Amino acid sequence: GMSYLHMRDYEKAVSYLSDFSSDEDILSTSAKGAIGDAFAQLNQMDDALDYYKQAANMSDNEFTAPTYLYKAGTVALELGKAKEALELFNKIKEKYASSTEATNIDVLIGKAEVMASK
Repeated sequence: GMSYLHMRDYEKAVSYLSDFSSDEDILSTSAKGAIGDAFAQLNQMDDALDYYKQAANMSDNEFTAPTYLYKAGTVALELGKAKEALELFNKIKEKYASSTEATNIDVLIGKAEVMASK
């Protein structure tokens, strides 16, 4: 599935990654997130958002959770779902403050707040 994603065959990537299962948290979470990446490349942003949120909620660790929360938040902003983006970005700030994604999260929180107030 990941190979198809890298070869830009996004439909096949979704198909293979959807069939993937693993008892290893990081692998299964990464597969879910990769499905989100494939949907984003196919410009199916609602599906991408759904899979990013699933990936973010699968494992509560500093490695994958903030990555997929960030991706979900940016897609939510793109879709005009500012309140949802704000919740996702605030979760990064509150739960994963030491993550790379938290470094400039205040900028995105500000952007989401402005969009949500309109």
